[in-house]
Amino acid sequence: MKHWTGIIIGVASISLVAAGCSKIIVTQNTTQTEPPTSYTTIGLNSVAAKSANGLSFSVSTDLTTYQPGQDIEVVVDEKNTLPKTNNIPVSDNWSLDGLIRMYFGPAGYPNVPYGIAVYRGDYTSANFSTLTPLNLYDPSGEYLATVAFAPTSYSFEPLSDIADIIPGKNTPAADAGSNTPIQQISAEITLKGYWTNSSVPNFNYFDPGVYTVVGGDEWGNLVFVHFTVLNAVATTMPAVNSENAPVKVISISNAHLNPPTNYPTVELNLENVSTYPIVSLSAVLIEFAPQDYSFGLNVTPENPLLPGTNVIGFSDLFEGEFGNGISYSLKISGTYKNGDIFTFVWEPPSN
Repeated sequence: MKHWTGIIIGVASISLVAAGCSKIIVTQNTTQTEPPTSYTTIGLNSVAAKSANGLSFSVSTDLTTYQPGQDIEVVVDEKNTLPKTNNIPVSDNWSLDGLIRMYFGPAGYPNVPYGIAVYRGDYTSANFSTLTPLNLYDPSGEYLATVAFAPTSYSFEPLSDIADIIPGKNTPAADAGSNTPIQQISAEITLKGYWTNSSVPNFNYFDPGVYTVVGGDEWGNLVFVHFTVLNAVATTMPAVNSENAPVKVISISNAHLNPPTNYPTVELNLENVSTYPIVSLSAVLIEFAPQDYSFGLNVTPENPLLPGTNVIGFSDLFEGEFGNGISYSLKISGTYKNGDIFTFVWEPPSN
């Protein structure tokens, strides 16, 4: 699908994949493109439905339980179960309206015969139809229109999720030629949370509890997959050393002279080694003559420091110099997503 376009969706990070097209990774203000990749892994937590036309439609997640703020990898796959080529006409027989089709935006995508919705709670086909799914895209975002032909059928290879997408007779030659007709009818979607519908849209990580992912295809199949977000029971840590601290100092060193003032600049690299998202973080160079210095760290509720990730900050020393045996300490303080705080003093290792 060479005609895909990037979309800005705020702090959520979303990956969308199909064979023959690039993997699009969308973050707060950037869009990156990776080389074409084929995704065949279905995942650990998988549910499939087989239809009368010989197709098997499945939805899976990589885990069954997650920490708040942890990536939730969802794989959607449409596969031919017959040992021969299977040409399936489009039907537009959706069992559920409003499924997010391939990318998180309000518009559907003509070449994609499946979609997903996410509900807060534990639901099945018997009790979900009157509910409203969570909003997985930014209501205030700008979503670019895509140009794509509307197919008439999918010609699946034997025992495969690779299909030749057959365009309609009225499709302009330029549009049909700009698309990759043979594609893997599968997608990987990375979820982190949802958007609230308000005058000022706000992104939220999935709260602790059970969630239901509903997947559907245009041939009427529906599948239900459940995952659980665990409670983040963080504790206040008034540690006076770094042995049990939630943040690890990876490095602190002279970075460069900062023109035009030529003040020395110190670079600090910190890693969240806890299991909980951190939504605010400060680091101050203390016991350092002749004054204390703060590092600029971009950690906010909109840009949290997730477990296992790093943040780098800088501080210009307007007086004094760093290194050469000059003593110092770091006072590091922060707040977990659930509101609990921590603070500790880090001492550099002795030489």
